[in-house]
Order: sequence, then structure tokens, then C-alpha cells
Amino acid sequence: MLSTTEPEVPAVQPPRSNGVRTSTELKAEQTKLESLVHHQRCCPHDQPLEEVQRLFRESTVDYFALERDGRVSGICARSRVGFMLGSRFGFSLNSRTPASAAQVAHPLVFTPNTSVRRILDRALSRPADEFHEDVLLVDDESRLIGLIPTQALARLQSQLVEEQLGALKERHETEHRQNLELFQANQALRQTQGLYRVLFESNAAGVALLDARGEVQGHNRRFSELLGLAAESGEPFSLVDRVTEEERRGFGQWLSELDRDRGSAHAREFHFDLDARGRRLMRISVGYIPETSQISACFDDVTEQRMIEQHLQKQEKQQMLDTLVGGIAHELNNKLTPVLGFAELLELQVDERGRGYLGYIGKSVEEAARIIRQLLQLSKPQIGAPEVVSLATIVGDVVTMLKFQLQEARTVVRTLAPPEPVRVFADPAQLKQVVMNLVINALHAMEDVPRPRLEITINRQGASGRLEVTDNGSGIPANIIGRIFDPFFTTKGPDKGSGLGLSICASLVRQQGGELTVTSVEGQGARFSVCLPLAASDVMTATPFAKFNRADSIKSAWAGLRVLVVEDEVVVRHFLQEALRSGFGCRVDVASDGLDGLRRAAQIDYALVVSDVRMPGLNGPEFYRKLTGLRPTAAGRFVFVTGHEGEQSLGELLAGASVPVMAKPFTMQQLQKACGPILSAAVGRP
Repeated sequence: MLSTTEPEVPAVQPPRSNGVRTSTELKAEQTKLESLVHHQRCCPHDQPLEEVQRLFRESTVDYFALERDGRVSGICARSRVGFMLGSRFGFSLNSRTPASAAQVAHPLVFTPNTSVRRILDRALSRPADEFHEDVLLVDDESRLIGLIPTQALARLQSQLVEEQLGALKERHETEHRQNLELFQANQALRQTQGLYRVLFESNAAGVALLDARGEVQGHNRRFSELLGLAAESGEPFSLVDRVTEEERRGFGQWLSELDRDRGSAHAREFHFDLDARGRRLMRISVGYIPETSQISACFDDVTEQRMIEQHLQKQEKQQMLDTLVGGIAHELNNKLTPVLGFAELLELQVDERGRGYLGYIGKSVEEAARIIRQLLQLSKPQIGAPEVVSLATIVGDVVTMLKFQLQEARTVVRTLAPPEPVRVFADPAQLKQVVMNLVINALHAMEDVPRPRLEITINRQGASGRLEVTDNGSGIPANIIGRIFDPFFTTKGPDKGSGLGLSICASLVRQQGGELTVTSVEGQGARFSVCLPLAASDVMTATPFAKFNRADSIKSAWAGLRVLVVEDEVVVRHFLQEALRSGFGCRVDVASDGLDGLRRAAQIDYALVVSDVRMPGLNGPEFYRKLTGLRPTAAGRFVFVTGHEGEQSLGELLAGASVPVMAKPFTMQQLQKACGPILSAAVGRP
């Protein structure tokens, strides 16, 4: 059995050139050896030459592979068989001689993973008497894959030479082009040398030349303006010292890596503490200059740009939040409406113990509805004039909304308030945002405290109401407490804060005519105080969940009036039907959508139509407009119900329709208040 092991041939390294295709990229070298196989004819090594000669006469090939035990052992040539059997004497002498006697002396055997160049070098450099012999291709276990004729290798060699010539031509053209470009660059360089200083000084970006340690060795006028260096001398100074303390180490490492790796130009952003301009965010594009071993740095103040981008991102997130919260509020209010309504209806029929249970149900629904209103107000607070608001109510709402975060942080919350409510004149949504931000900041400050404690105090101070949030966290260092309300100033790091929270809180409090202050000792916690003017009025809003008191006189007065309920939620539809029937004595028809309601209302002159706003197919306002077009008298007999009264587009939908709107969940009392005047007006009509 022949060995497929080849003597090691030193690899020829192709010449390198910029942008020039090397030999490793030539297509001929990527040719799979299996594609060059001409045939797979073979015979056993001990087959008599007489039979081998017959096989040659039956085929057109000149070489057979010889096999021993299923493995290739050599190549048998037609010419050698013919020579050995060419005469009568030779035929008589050699006809039974084994085929191995006619094999070539130095067969070439390769495996598929042999490089094309090596095969060509070996096959095409053979002596003349061996040059035309086929080449054997075998697998790793010397089993035959096929025979490759010399003609195929010669064609492949021609292709390789052609590709090499093309590569050399391409390289020549590239070098010619590069030389031309180099000449043109030298010309341009000579022309720009006279303009360099003017362009350097008039650049809109601040440009500085730095060493690996961040020493400024040269800069233009704009750089001086950005960093407030008007009074600086021309002596080198360290730029690292101007970077904020928390980012200083990263800035130094960045410059060192650039100097060590000689990297290509890239950019990063760092905050700088500037005496004249405060804290500014700079985008720095750097590149290494090998000729001078310097770092070129271009500075651009992006403080305002990032503020605008963050504002736009916040608006986009706010839109997503509005959509999500609005959808959840609509669905939850639809589910809470029948819970509250049927509980009230059952309360009229059960004993005292059952009424107690139903009271718990009603109270839970009230709390759930209040949380939903808080979510709607937080996601999209209504913009309006300030109103009388109780500080204790604001604190209670915030603690309820952050209940999970407080429990997760294992924080003990203590609220101290005087017996009499402390009412201020402020926007409740904005005030709630301020208190929530202060509580969340306190939780962050107490992350490493073993026993976190949060105290919220409410009191009066002269003509002002004061709300204080005190924690036992890490406190605020004395050297930065004066900047705690500055925009973009944060000690939390880039992953936890943007530095805008306290700045926005201070702005919101100022808009309400108040003041936000802080006192702190490092390591002993902090106290944030919100001071707002006391309200001149003690008016308190009534709870929306007043008890329903059914009067038999009212029920008998409305008995028999035809009412239409149009509602796509099945359970809400059944509740409204039962409430108007058993509570008010009306005859109630129901429709599952606006189209069904329009068909019914077009045939019957209903005394009252109660319709949902959001419905598939034909929504409430569209149903209203189509029905009043067919029956104008129906215009004053409508009441809308909706699961999301805070939705911005609701006003657009209801534009032009002076129709009462009830927000889900609603009580029997609210239903009577909205529908009663319409039903009473219908009593006197024929």
C-alpha cells in the first residue's frame, strides 16, 4: 500500500501589497480536487495482465488504479501492459503475471486536503517519461476517490498562471494609482500648509493636541472658549484634571489605550467640571498622529443636544406609557364596573352580615379605581390650574404606588402629620411627581444601609405647608450639596440616573410658588423639604362612591320607560340592564355594538340611551351622530360611559356632542344622577 504522506515543502509567502489580491485569494487555488477526477476505474493488484489488457481495450483510459484489500496500491499503465504482452513470446510469458508488474514506478498519490499548489508543483515537475501519468486521489484510509489526468492539472496550472498575471497587473495598476495619489497628496499638502493655521484656528470644533497622559500641548481658540480658558497661559496643562472625578479614571485609560494601540479615530462623551461654565458634556473625537506621537482630540459641547434627545426619548416613552396605561385602565374599569354595581344591587337584598361583606367589596373596588386614576394621572397628568390639595392625601397616594418598592427595599416608612389636614394650593399631579422622586432618591441612598428608615413629615410653618422626606442613607458630601439641583448633576452613575430628577422637582415646586431645599451630613442621611403656600380654602372634594338610596316613588315614576343599553362588554351590559330594570323600574333593551343599537333605536323612540364610547364597528359618538340624524329628538336622551375618561382623544371623539359622560367604575348613585333628569323629563312626554 502506497503512503500518501508527502515531504514537507517550505510554504512560499506571497508578497504583500496594499489592496492587492494575494495568491491565497486566487480562484484556481480554491479548486476542489474531487472536481478534477476523470474516472474511478480500478482492478485488483493480482489480476492477470491478460484480463487487465482486455479491460483496457474496453475503455478509453490509459491508467487503472490497483487495489489491495480495498486500498490503493499503485497505478497500472496501458502502455506497460501493451509492452509486456506485445509479442507472442511476451504474451506467453506474462499473460498470467499480476497487474502489479505493470504499475508505474513513482505514482503520485494525494488526499483531498492537499493544497493545489503542491499537487501542481509535484505533478508538473516530473520527468518526461512520467509526466503524462495520472495522479491518484485517495481518502485518509487510502481508498480510491478517483484518477486525475495530467491534462486537467495542466489546465488548472494555466488558470493559476492567468490569475497570477491578472493579480500582478492589478497590483501594478494599484501601485501606479497609489503613486499618482501620493503625488497629488504631496501637492495638496504643500498647498494646505499655508492654510493650516487659519483652518485650525477657525474650526467650529475645539481642537487640542494631547500626549498619552492628557497634557494639552496645543489647542485652537474654540477649545479655549469651550473649556473657559481665556485666562489660561500658553503653558501645557492636564486635561484629565478637568474631567469629573467619577469619569477621570476612564478618560485616562481611554487615552492610554489609544496611545498604546495606535487605534483609529473614535469618539466618546465625558463630563467636565468647568469653573466658568459649570458641568458640561463634551463629545470627544480622537485619533492618533504617528508622525508626532500625539493624540488629536476634537471637542464638541453636546450638553443641550443630549438634553433635547433625552426629552424626545422621554416623550416617546411617555406615549408608549400613555397607550399601555390607557388600555389597562379601560379594561380594568370595565371589569370593576359590574363588580361595584352588582355589589350595590345585592346590598338591597341581603342581611346585615351580607351588607358588611359587600361593603368590603365596594371598598376594594374604590381603592382599585383610585389606583387606576393615579396611574392615569401619573402617565399623563392633566394640565390645569392648581387646586386645593391635602399633603397627607398626596403622601398616601405616593406610598400606595411605591408599596412594592418599599417592601422590596425593606424600608420602614413613618408618616407624621398633624390632626388637622394641611392643605396647599398646587397641581396635585406635579406635586405627586415631586414626592415620588424624593422617595425613590431616598431608597437609592439607603441601598447599603442595614436598616433603612424613611420618615415623611407634614406640618405648617407660617403661611406655608411643609413636607419633609428624611432618610438615614449615605448623605450628600459638603462639596457637592450646592450643586444637587443642577441639571445633569448626579452621583448615581450613568446607569441609574440622568441628573435631571431633582432639577425637574425644584422647577415644579417653583412653578407652584414654593421652594425645594435640602440639608445633609455625609454618612448621616439627608432631608429634602418642600415648602408650598397654604390654601385659603378648606374645601374638600366629596367621595365619588356615595351610597345609592333607591326611592320607590322615583322607581314608580320611571316604571315602564323604554331604555336602550349599548355596550360591547357582556358583564357591564348585563349590569346596566339589571340596574335600570330593578333599580329604576325601566324596560331595558340591550345591544352589543353601535350598529345593533342603531337598528333598534331607529324603530323605537327610547326615553334614554346609555352607550359605551369605545366599541368595535361603530363607536359611541358615531352611533350618536347617526341616530340624531335619523331621530333628532334623541339628542337630549344620551348618556355615555367610558373606561378611560383621561384619554386625550376622548374629547376629540365627543366634540360637538353635549352628552353626559360617566367614568367606569360608577355607582348606582352616579347612574341615577346622570340618567335621572333624562328619565324624569321623559315621564311627561306622550
